[in-house]
Amino acid sequence: MKMTAISINQLKKTYRSTVVVDQVSFDLHHGEALGLLGANGAGKSTMIKCMLGLVMTDQGTVKFSAQPPAYLPENPQLPLSLSAMDLIQFKCASLGMECSHAENTLNQLGLPPAKHHSLLRTYSKGMRQRAALAFALCGKPASILLDEPMSGLDALGRAEVLTLLKQRKQAGMACLMCSHIVPDMVQLCDRILIMAHGKACEEIVLSEHSMQQVALLEERLAYWQVEALPS
Repeated sequence: MKMTAISINQLKKTYRSTVVVDQVSFDLHHGEALGLLGANGAGKSTMIKCMLGLVMTDQGTVKFSAQPPAYLPENPQLPLSLSAMDLIQFKCASLGMECSHAENTLNQLGLPPAKHHSLLRTYSKGMRQRAALAFALCGKPASILLDEPMSGLDALGRAEVLTLLKQRKQAGMACLMCSHIVPDMVQLCDRILIMAHGKACEEIVLSEHSMQQVALLEERLAYWQVEALPS
């Protein structure tokens, strides 16, 4: 039986009179990937920020089995006067670990070795996304929260990211992934939690990783966009 990495219970967040996250509960286990699927404004990103303590919640609890999770926001704010290797070396030094495996992570994510020591201001958006994910994965975290991790990546970059995340998942890392790219979620995730209007409407276990599952999720997402409207 897999151990629980993250446990969320009755999480709620309100901005003025608008409920943005409405009493959401779920567990995420080590070696498992859970996808958060929902339209813009469904409450996914706000919930992730609540989990990290970046936003104060109105009620509910968040428990981590080990250290707090790593985090990759949709738009990482990186110090552009540094290189990807500078970022990696800084984090490795703060963790008291060698940088060799972290440098290998940059290679696995498709960042050319010739760019490892180039300043981030010279990177494309996709290259910065690769560098930010490599930074998040430094230290082999027990869990990671990903908010639109494929932002700015081409098809090859998405494939490289998915391959690496699958490897880390198989090694025991818990992964919570928020994305609008349903095929990517189907490839990585074991379960999908559909959110609409702040509510966790339906959990779907992916029995297979196929285009049929993509069609099913898109159908259920469209259904809940109407069904979960506030009365």
